Amino acid sequence: MSSVISTCYECDANCPIRVELDDQGEAIAVQGPPECPRCVVQLERRNHPERLLYPLKRIGPRGSGRFERISWDEALDTIAERLLEIREHHGAPAVAFFAGYTKEARPQLQRLAHAFGSPNYLTESGCCFSATLVAEKVTFGYRIKTTSTVPSPKTRCHLFWSTNPRGSIPLFESHGLADPKPDRRLIVVDPRRTPLAERADVFLQIRPGTDGALALGFHHLIVANGWQDQEFLDQWCDGVEAFCDYIAEFTPERVAEICGVRADDLGAAAEIFATTKPAQITLSPTATVQHSNGFQNHRAVILLSAVTGNLDREGGNRFFNDKVLPKPIDLFDHCRQHLPPRIGEEVYPVWTKYWPAGQSMLLPDCILEGRPQRVRALLAMGINTAMWPNSKRMERALASLEFFAVSDFLHNPATLQADIVLPAATNLERSALIAYPGCAYQGELRYRRAAVRPRGEARPDAEIFLALGVRLGMADLFWNGDLEASWAEAAQGLPEEIRRQVYDNPEGVTVYAQAIEDLVEHGFLDADRLYRLRGFPTPSGKVEFDSSELRAAGHDGLPVYREPAESPLSTPEIAQGYPLVLTSGARTKFFTHSQHQRFPSLRQAIPYPLVEIHPLDAAARGIEEGDWVIVRSPRGRVRFKARVTEAIKQGVVHCPHGWNEANVNELTADQHLDPISGFPPFKSSLCQVERAA
Repeated sequence: MSSVISTCYECDANCPIRVELDDQGEAIAVQGPPECPRCVVQLERRNHPERLLYPLKRIGPRGSGRFERISWDEALDTIAERLLEIREHHGAPAVAFFAGYTKEARPQLQRLAHAFGSPNYLTESGCCFSATLVAEKVTFGYRIKTTSTVPSPKTRCHLFWSTNPRGSIPLFESHGLADPKPDRRLIVVDPRRTPLAERADVFLQIRPGTDGALALGFHHLIVANGWQDQEFLDQWCDGVEAFCDYIAEFTPERVAEICGVRADDLGAAAEIFATTKPAQITLSPTATVQHSNGFQNHRAVILLSAVTGNLDREGGNRFFNDKVLPKPIDLFDHCRQHLPPRIGEEVYPVWTKYWPAGQSMLLPDCILEGRPQRVRALLAMGINTAMWPNSKRMERALASLEFFAVSDFLHNPATLQADIVLPAATNLERSALIAYPGCAYQGELRYRRAAVRPRGEARPDAEIFLALGVRLGMADLFWNGDLEASWAEAAQGLPEEIRRQVYDNPEGVTVYAQAIEDLVEHGFLDADRLYRLRGFPTPSGKVEFDSSELRAAGHDGLPVYREPAESPLSTPEIAQGYPLVLTSGARTKFFTHSQHQRFPSLRQAIPYPLVEIHPLDAAARGIEEGDWVIVRSPRGRVRFKARVTEAIKQGVVHCPHGWNEANVNELTADQHLDPISGFPPFKSSLCQVERAA
C-alpha cells in the first residue's frame, strides 16, 4: 500500500488530506481533519452506485430521467454545434454559462464563455458571499475579515452575528471560536439558540431580517453614551453627522419592538461591545445578506467596527489583504472591455462593478421572460435548482431552454432537465491549482495532482471546457485541450520561487500579504491600521457611513433599515394565512449545501429534513416531536419532520437548505430580491406549518 497527499473539496476550506491507496492504485481510505465527517465522504462519492460515469443524451421528456449513453465525441460535438447554432441566430449573449460547485474549474468555464463572446458567465455567488464583499467595498474600500481559521488571541470581546462555528467553520467542535475564553466577553445575535448562545454574556434572539435595525440600535446607544471612538470618526470617516441624525430614531424601545428582543439586553450588549476592546464581529458570509434588505443591513452591522475604532486593529476586524495569486486566465478583462453588459448590470450596477460575473438570480427571468436579457441556452457545471428561490419556477425555466448541457457527479432536479449530461471527475481524480485566501494576512497555495484515475469515463470539468473551446474553433486560446498547460499558465503569475514550491510541495505554500511589510517599512511596527499608510480606497478616501457610490446609483447612502418585503409588519394581509417567519440555511458540519444528503455515512447523522418549531407554536397546531408536517407558503408546500425545540425563537421556524426531497426554496420568494445586490430573501419570509395527513 501507498499514500499521496491531496486536498479535500467537500467545502471551500481546502484542508490537506492523505489518500491511502491499495496495490492497484485504488483509494481505500482518506485521512483528514479528525473532527470533520465530510472529509471521508470523498470515497462514497467516488464509488456511489448512482454516480454518473458516461456521457448521456436525453431521449425522453425533460424531467423524465430518460437518457441513453453516448460517446464523448458525440456529446462534445452536439454541445458545440448547438451553441454555435444559437449564437448564429440570436447572438452569443443568448448563451449563458453557469458554475456552481465545485469552484475549481471556474477560470476555464469563464474563459470559455468570454472567448465564445458571451458576457453571461454566472455563479452560485449570485446568492452567496459576494454581497458581503460588495457592501464592505462601498463602505470601507476593503473587504474585512469576519470569519477566520485563525482567531486573534488579542480579542477581548466577540460579537457573533448569526453564525455558529460548530456547524460552519472547520475544525468545528475544537475550532478556536467554538468556545468562549475566560477573559473574553461574548455576545451572540441569532434567531436560533446555538451552543455558543448558551454561553454568551448577552444573547439577542432576533427576528430574522431585522439585523439592520438591531445594529442601528447598537449605534444609537454607542453615540448616546459617548462610547464611540471620536478621534477615528473625525479623522477617517465621512457622513457621520447624517448617520448620527438617522440613528437617533432607533431607540432601545423601538428596536426591541422591531427585532423581538429586550431593550435591557440590547443596552447591555452595546455597552459590552463598545467598552471592551479590542472587539471583533464574526459574521457568516450569507446570513445578514440573504434578505430583501440584506445589503444595507450588513453595512449597518460592519460599521460597528468603525464607530468603535476596532477597524483593522489586531483583535478587531482586520482588512482582508491581497496575497500572491495566480495569473487570471478567465478573460474577464476582455469581457469588461469588449462584450455587452452582463446579466444584472442593468439593475444591479454596484454589485456587478465589484463582482466578476452576472447575477444568476435573474436567470429564470432571462429564460422565461427575456428580461433583462433573453437566454436561450445554458452550459453549466454543478447546478441545482434548489439554489434558486421559488425553485419550481427555475425548474420550469430550465425545461424551456432551447438547449441545456451540464456536468455533475449525480443526477439532481436540474440535470434531469438537460439535453446532455456529462460525468465529472471528483477532486480525488483531477488536478487543480488552488489559491486559498486564508485569513487577513496569510493565505495558501497548492497544486493538487490527481490521487487516482477517474472512474468510468468521467473527466475533470475544466478539461471538458477546454475540449469545448477546441471544438468551437479556438484551440490556440484553450491550450489545445491540455488541462495541465492551463494551470501552468495560471501559475506564471506566481514568483518563480513560490511557483516551484507550489509544484514541489504537495502540502502547499503559505504566502503573506505585502501590506504587513509595507507598514513595518514605514515605521508602523504594530503592523495594523493599514489606512494610516494608504487611506481608504473609497471616493472620499474615508470610511463612508453615507456612501456616495450608492447615492450615485440611486440608493440610500446611509444604511437605511427597511422591513423585510414579506413579514408580519410589512405584509399583514399575507401574515393572516402565513403567520410564522420562515428562515433557513443554518449550517451543520454534516452537509455542505445539497452535496451530501445522499451519502449514508452523513445521512445517518441527520436522516430526515427537520423543521425547527417552538413548543408554543407546535402546541397551537397539534404538532409533536417527530411528526411529519407540511410547511407551506404562497409559493408552495414542502414536507418536513418536526423538531420541537426552544432553541428556535417563538413565531419563527427554521428549515434546512439543500434537500432535494424537501427543498425549502420551493417556499421562498423570487420577486423580493435585494435592490442593490439582487440577493434573495432565503432567511426571512412567511409560512404556515400544519400536521401532514
